[in-house]
Amino acid sequence: MFSIGGPLTAFRPCEPRGCRVHPRFAENHYVYLTYTKPVGDQQATLALARGRFDGGALTDVRDIFVAGPGTGGASRIAFGLDGSLFMTTGGGGGNGAQDPNSYAGKVLRLRDDGTAPSDNPFVGRAGCKPEVYSLGHRNSLGLAVQPGTGDVWQNENGPNGGDEINIIRAGRNYGWPLVSYGRTYPGPKQSEQPWREAFEQPIVFWVPSIAVSGMTFYTGNRLPKWKGDVFVGGMRTGEIPGTGHLERILFNEKMEELRRESLLAEMRQRIRDVRQGPDELLYLLTDADDGAVLRIEPEREN
Repeated sequence: MFSIGGPLTAFRPCEPRGCRVHPRFAENHYVYLTYTKPVGDQQATLALARGRFDGGALTDVRDIFVAGPGTGGASRIAFGLDGSLFMTTGGGGGNGAQDPNSYAGKVLRLRDDGTAPSDNPFVGRAGCKPEVYSLGHRNSLGLAVQPGTGDVWQNENGPNGGDEINIIRAGRNYGWPLVSYGRTYPGPKQSEQPWREAFEQPIVFWVPSIAVSGMTFYTGNRLPKWKGDVFVGGMRTGEIPGTGHLERILFNEKMEELRRESLLAEMRQRIRDVRQGPDELLYLLTDADDGAVLRIEPEREN
């Protein structure tokens, strides 16, 4: 059954994209967010800001990384087990996602102060941005760290089909826009071959698209049959309005996909994000004019 919170108030002054607290939040009270930052009168870029939460508001908010003009789109952030911060950027048009000297279409790896770690894969290489960790991404809408292994999982929207889940590896190329399981919006295939050597294969892909959004690993005990499963928000299936749902994906011990289950399709809601709460229940954010926070909890016995 579902407990539904009150209406959400939209916050749009700077178009926030992703938000996380520092792993040592109890000590430093740091909150991180990515947002679309205006650059001059006609341009914008992605920026990463950090502030301190004083119990009622964010204070001392300042940018610690700014990508520069031409980098935009979806952005999500997550902290790795080593304390480094992973930040995604949108692929946009053209071949920027394939250019290691561009921030577009990348997963970046940063220190918690916004600088590049010295062990990033492209540090010291001519014509490469030192913050780049992986390349060849389109628009990332989910980023999560797998408990236990510390692997960083990312999902991204394909064009017309070809949504993906990837396990992010240092220095690897995930193919966009050269390979994809999707089609362009007018109908032709994005690429004649959906995969080829030198590019990483997704571990999960969707045809048609489900317009993937947030993603989380369920590790709790209150929903025991779901423990170890991956949950991904979907905003619509196959470009059809009113087909949003929550996707549950089951894997074996080698993290090979076993099956999928579509949940909450009867609600006809766009699921924008999914997270596990400290109470070991799942919380969903719907994307609508009357959007709400939903809580999934065990069915009560009569």
